[in-house]
Amino acid sequence: MKAKRFFLAPPCPVPAALAIALAVALAGCAGLPDMPSQPKALSAADLALAVPAADGDRSWPSDGWWRAYGDPQLDALMQKALDASPSLASARARIARAQAAVAGAQSAIGIQLNGSADVSYGRQSENYILPKPPLGKGGESISQGLAAVDFSYDLDFWGRNGTLVQAAQAQLKAAGYDQDAARLALSTSVARAYGQLAAQYDMLEVLQQTLQQRRAMRELVAKRVANGLDTKVELKQSESGEAALGVDIAQLQGQIEVTRLQIAALCGDLPGAAAAIRRPRLALAAFNLPPDISLDLLGRRPEVSAQRERLTAAFGELDAARAQFYPNLSLNGLAGVQAIGLPNLLSPGSLITSVGPALRLPLFDQGRLKANHAGRAADIDLAVSQYNASILSAAQDAAEQLARIASLAREEKAAAEALAAAEEAYRLAMLRYQGGLSPFLTVLSAETGVLAQRRVAAEIRARRQDLHVTLVRALGGGFTDAQPAPLARAGR
Repeated sequence: MKAKRFFLAPPCPVPAALAIALAVALAGCAGLPDMPSQPKALSAADLALAVPAADGDRSWPSDGWWRAYGDPQLDALMQKALDASPSLASARARIARAQAAVAGAQSAIGIQLNGSADVSYGRQSENYILPKPPLGKGGESISQGLAAVDFSYDLDFWGRNGTLVQAAQAQLKAAGYDQDAARLALSTSVARAYGQLAAQYDMLEVLQQTLQQRRAMRELVAKRVANGLDTKVELKQSESGEAALGVDIAQLQGQIEVTRLQIAALCGDLPGAAAAIRRPRLALAAFNLPPDISLDLLGRRPEVSAQRERLTAAFGELDAARAQFYPNLSLNGLAGVQAIGLPNLLSPGSLITSVGPALRLPLFDQGRLKANHAGRAADIDLAVSQYNASILSAAQDAAEQLARIASLAREEKAAAEALAAAEEAYRLAMLRYQGGLSPFLTVLSAETGVLAQRRVAAEIRARRQDLHVTLVRALGGGFTDAQPAPLARAGR
């Protein structure tokens, strides 16, 4: 008699292929929406900025641009502000949060491994399942144990996890650019406040010089009154002008104290540190205007780069939302030991294992998935509008500073001529008054003109200093982005 041989046939691949095809077909029930139309993002080609002639070179600002003013006190205050300002500390905290988000997104890629252990001890029911429980006699207590390690691996056929990682990385870049923008805003705020303090001291010097001049005039008038050449009317006019200047000086000294407090606050100091801030000694820096402002401006403004990265992140999150409409296949497994009776837990016969695929089909989840998809599409519209708004703001800022530079030189020339004419008129009026040829009112009028022109000259110097700082801000303050253009939307 011949022995019969039995052969186990290999599993047929047809049912598996049919199952996958059926899964893909059923996934269509989730109703994948069409890709939304992409709003237009502005580019460097849309900018057209006219660059006027300037007294500096054609370079962009560099990091540490404030050192061009040659004021060691400003350098120290700026360093303190950049090290201790709460606004930069908040920006660093947002970067740390974005780094954690990247790590969280990356954790979804790769094998997920978890361990579990469960031990129990309890009494068996005498009236459950069978009259006589299969595990010992009714009413007896037994122990059970389970210890296992399970794993899961998402195959991520549609790239959802990868796009979420890229979106998180874009948000991290945006947080870094936000820190650069906060640093630029802080440094220019410190420089502008410091320039305002310098202007206030300059104006105080003008008022004090005028006060000395009026005191000398009062003494001269008093002598003329004593000699019978003038009346007490001229003397009281002189005293009134001197007193009015004293009021202006007191008000300006109060403004100086307030500006000191503002600088101390920007540097992260308490109000007591304001008293140590001395009079600024700022050198006038030249205006540097690069010829390629329109072409390179988008890569020089950190807030524009931050909005571009948020736009990139919005694209990735939309792709991830679309991937949720497709079947999700993962590989799951488990290995461990399980036994009734803890002494048997580590015996070879207690080994348990399992491995197999798991398929998730979004069959009846249309409402949630479509709502999520619509939300991500709206996020793109919002990101594009914010990106365009940042470009328009940067272009407007740069255009305003360029227009002011174009008119500043004419103002400086006219102010210098007006001051020279006013001082000459005052000199001639004093000579005529001393010679008895003109009344004292003529001298007061001429002196008022001199004071007005000196104030104008001081204001123009202050505006020039402030304009230099705002120009640096408009040109990015030394920030450089190697990728100034937005990424195109990638659709599925």
